[in-house]
Amino acid sequence: MCEKKGVLVAIEGIDGTGKTTLAEKLKSWLESRGFKAAIVKEPGNSIWGRKIRESYSENMDAMEELELFLKDRAVDVKENILPKLCEGYVVLMDRYYYSNMAYQGARGIDMHEIRGINENIAPEPDMVILLDCDPELCLRRIENRGKRNRFESLKYLKKVRQNFLDIAREDEKVKVVDASRSEEEVFEEAKKLLNHLLRKSKE
Repeated sequence: MCEKKGVLVAIEGIDGTGKTTLAEKLKSWLESRGFKAAIVKEPGNSIWGRKIRESYSENMDAMEELELFLKDRAVDVKENILPKLCEGYVVLMDRYYYSNMAYQGARGIDMHEIRGINENIAPEPDMVILLDCDPELCLRRIENRGKRNRFESLKYLKKVRQNFLDIAREDEKVKVVDASRSEEEVFEEAKKLLNHLLRKSKE
């Protein structure tokens, strides 16, 4: 394994908070400043990632679901995340194992256990940008873009949001950003956070 030269940033939050939009904006901004940047979206394109996406309309056991995420992430780490970090990229994760902690945690699996299993196979992020938004607003955004999946019920998303906020209280790497605001306001705050991290990484 090479020496890590890049920076790993996870963008997290419940469905409908704008993670993918923010990742794309940050990538363009980083590249305009001369950084190498890459987005890694989870679940990935492995056989396991495809199984996860196919299961979105089904009821799957929470532990079985977590195991698929772990297998998919192991492939992602080997094929995408570590190679990019070794090449000095800023790697922007569009979801990472914090989502497993929050989502599968809301289905009854211990969040600390989920974290421990993941950190045995995946590098810890240098920073987590947690996009926080009221689930009712998020569901309205989801409905505007099409069909909901089984993760997107109000009761469940409220539990998931609370899990994310509980994680943020325990983990200083997690920076909470109010995602009920405009895309541009969210982007500006995220840029400041990332700027600070990049300056620190050079010290």
